[in-house]
Amino acid sequence: MSNKEILDDILAHTDKSELDEFIREYARGNEAFRTVFLKKFSPKPERASKRKNTREDYVKNIQKAFVDSGIRSRSGYGYEDFGFDAEAVRKKLEPLLEKAHFHIRHDNKEEAICIVQKLIDTIPDYWEGGFDYDGDVQVIYDGAIDLLEKMLKIKLSKEQTEYIFSWYEKVIVDKKHEYVGLNTSLEVLEKYFVFGAVDGFDRVLRIMNRRIVNATGDYEKEKAVLEKISLLEENNCFEDTEQIIEEYISYPGVRKIRLKRLLAVSRYDDAIELLQEGIAIARERQVRSTELEWLKELLSVYERSNNSKKVMEITRELFVLGIEQRTYYKTLKRITPKAEWNEMLAWILKNLENRGVYSSSELKADIFVEHKMWDDLWRLCQGRSIEFIRHYEKHLRPRYEKELLAVYLKFVQQQATITDKKAYATVANMLNWIKSFEGGPVLVAQLVSQYRKIYKRRIYMMKELDRVKV
Repeated sequence: MSNKEILDDILAHTDKSELDEFIREYARGNEAFRTVFLKKFSPKPERASKRKNTREDYVKNIQKAFVDSGIRSRSGYGYEDFGFDAEAVRKKLEPLLEKAHFHIRHDNKEEAICIVQKLIDTIPDYWEGGFDYDGDVQVIYDGAIDLLEKMLKIKLSKEQTEYIFSWYEKVIVDKKHEYVGLNTSLEVLEKYFVFGAVDGFDRVLRIMNRRIVNATGDYEKEKAVLEKISLLEENNCFEDTEQIIEEYISYPGVRKIRLKRLLAVSRYDDAIELLQEGIAIARERQVRSTELEWLKELLSVYERSNNSKKVMEITRELFVLGIEQRTYYKTLKRITPKAEWNEMLAWILKNLENRGVYSSSELKADIFVEHKMWDDLWRLCQGRSIEFIRHYEKHLRPRYEKELLAVYLKFVQQQATITDKKAYATVANMLNWIKSFEGGPVLVAQLVSQYRKIYKRRIYMMKELDRVKV
């Protein structure tokens, strides 16, 4: 065999880790070898450019990651579905992302840009949310965007930024990118193009305008409008900003911007009018969350303008709507004149009563305790859960001990009929508690004796009854 044949044969059968270790050791001790090795394999741009014809086919590798990780599933209707193992795909794509980091560390940004662009371009062609339950592949997609943003942030050359922007202008119109991002989206890159690329501001503005026009729903359109407003504000385009705010004032996010501006200069009357319009729109569209948000803002404006009559009116309205009632109860108590409190309390309780037996029960109970309305508290507790009654027992027991005992005995009897370990434990716990009532020990002894005869075959119940000392 020739020396070349011997070398090829040895290399073919040498463990890669051994070969790696040999190269490291030899390069440390032999400067000439180290110089030749770095010249040949350095990822620095001036070296890598000479090997462009050997550049790895990143798209093919990404496609292969999905194909090699393919899975087949059968639906309940007998149809076969072909998908991918998301975790396996992630593990195959992680080295690509690491290679991009590798090239950045060695100042070969062009190769790093190429890798992340291919990841961003190709992943959406094969990704489906139904197979990526934990977002494994989405993490890789996000990581590619994050890395591209990191490179833009550290100031690339004008040529590199322009290259990325030209690529971005093409891919951003493709709907395939809409739902792939888990914690980020391609749009985060736009702010770096405004001043980093030729005519960046006008080009980004055109992209935003296209996004507004092509939005398929109010959520997407509002998001795009807010991004445009932000861009215009940051670039001191005040007239254009006002124009787009006026055009899209029906969107809550846009209305918030106008509201913030009005409050900054204490234009309370205009702010109130703006909020009242927002409330009317929200009610017409039956968007309760937005209606509540504007009512809270309206309350805040009236408080800032010291309009006590309107503060009372809006607080009552918020209380009636049933959101954060405890908070607005406290507010009503604080702002209602002492001489008018009894009348207000009657209104509050009537409103709570109109909401039904089970609505706002804890707030009603707490109000009864606060005002020592014991008969009302007892009536409320009757028919409620044992847990609810136990919660208020310390207030009820001094006045209704016999009645409470009767309720607890009835509950124990009912629980004893249930064949369930949890019910057995509940019986034992309640019997131990009943012993603390007047005449309770005698009643408990009778019940334990009765249960040991009736339910003697229930082994777990007998064990629970052992905890009841009689």
